[in-house]
Amino acid sequence: MERFIHNTLGLFLHQEEHVAYILISVESGKDLDVFNRIRGLQHEYPLGEIAMLYGDYDLIVKVRITKTDDLENFVFKGLRSISGITETKTLIAPRLLEFK
Repeated sequence: MERFIHNTLGLFLHQEEHVAYILISVESGKDLDVFNRIRGLQHEYPLGEIAMLYGDYDLIVKVRITKTDDLENFVFKGLRSISGITETKTLIAPRLLEFK
């Protein structure tokens, strides 16, 4: 996905939007609590989606990023402040094609 930003000189710069997926493991029985706490962060961080999973991980969060600070702030200030999360794995997608 592409966006244009306006810099201080009045020129338009091309800026790409990337997506990161964060796989999350939580303590047993804390799935819904962690899910709701992350959902509550949607107005502070560029979250695209959150879903509960069956398998090796309990949750997955989709984050839309235009700069590394977006992802860094969400992981370090948002996720790490939530008790019950035991592990995260971040996957950055350099290219994305969405089907409707």
